[in-house]
Amino acid sequence: MKKNFNLCLEIEFFIKVAITCAIFQQFFYWVLNDIKLNVINQVVLYWLVGSVSFYAIGIFVEKVIKKNEQLREKLKARIKKVKKQPFPAFTAKGIILGEIKSFIAALVILYLAPEMHRGNGLLLNLGWFLMRIVAADFCFYVSHWLFHRRFFQKIHLKHHEFIDTSSFVAGHKSIIEYIIVTITDILPIFIFGYDITQLLAWTLLGNAYNLEGHSSLSIFFIPSDFHDLHHTCFKGNYGIQGFWDRMFKTLIPPTKKSGIMFPTASLEKITMKLSK
Repeated sequence: MKKNFNLCLEIEFFIKVAITCAIFQQFFYWVLNDIKLNVINQVVLYWLVGSVSFYAIGIFVEKVIKKNEQLREKLKARIKKVKKQPFPAFTAKGIILGEIKSFIAALVILYLAPEMHRGNGLLLNLGWFLMRIVAADFCFYVSHWLFHRRFFQKIHLKHHEFIDTSSFVAGHKSIIEYIIVTITDILPIFIFGYDITQLLAWTLLGNAYNLEGHSSLSIFFIPSDFHDLHHTCFKGNYGIQGFWDRMFKTLIPPTKKSGIMFPTASLEKITMKLSK
């Protein structure tokens, strides 16, 4: 029964991402529906949404949530203790170089990928995002697994300089890893095309998940210490969530955190009590 609940929790993650992305897509469609955007406008908008949301969400997690002791303890997902590390300070040079990389990536993606206008059909977008997260998870799993093989490991070592993770470790990677991860993330876009409103929603939610996943907290998307265990053990848990790791037997079993944001985990807790 416990194994079945574990799988349900992983499927719940896919559904939660799809539903949340679909909601934000509706918002972006409402804002942009009557505005004609050429490719350059779309590139700038895509870059701005990605950059602003990355810093805004990261600062909120680190400076608001983590500074509140009660909230931090309530949301803490880390189980394995690690030695605390000082994190590199933000510098003007680092931010500028990071934004140049992001802008070039946005330009290349929107120039090469085919544009598809999918409108605001809620079910259509929900299905697209569900397909998108499952496909993106598989692409990320494969590339991440390769990063931990001997030949590619040096590319990935910069990201693993920090065992005591913070949200902004999500963006701490070598230029080669940045390019490869970007390609794997947008591969489904080249196959299925993009709608700018879908792309903006995906970027916003992708940043939220990625930053939360490196924060050692369980806020909305992360019901466990899944990715935290990957950083503390340097192996296993290569996917965005545990589905593909379970399929390919690379899963380090996480400790789930039940709560209102994670109904499957709460249902498991209730069922286990009733079965005793």
